[in-house]
Formats: sequence, structure tokens, C-alpha cells
Amino acid sequence: MTLALNFDWLTNLLAIIFVVACLYDARYDEYGTLTLSAAVMSLIVMAIELFVKPAFDMAL
Repeated sequence: MTLALNFDWLTNLLAIIFVVACLYDARYDEYGTLTLSAAVMSLIVMAIELFVKPAFDMAL
């Protein structure tokens, strides 16, 4: 259960994906869509961590 509620590994993975997307966009993509999508995924994960995790902690 602690692994499921631990968002550190997911945040680190999204940071790596964001850096790779930035490097790819700088070379190939004109509009930066990968960077924007990686940023949106990161914001979603941070929102889940901020709002959903306390509810699970209170339920346990």
C-alpha cells in the first residue's frame, strides 16, 4: 500500500520525460507539443498527490 501511495517515483519519471521532451522539441518539433503534454501530465500528477493522497491517508 505504501508503494501505491508514494508518488516520488512517478514525479521523478515525469521529470525525466519532461527533460527528454524538451530536448526532442528543441531539435525536431516546431510547436513544442511534447513539452506541453509532459508539463500537463506533471501538473495532473501533482494535483493527484495534493488532493487524493490525503483522502487515502485519512481512510487508512
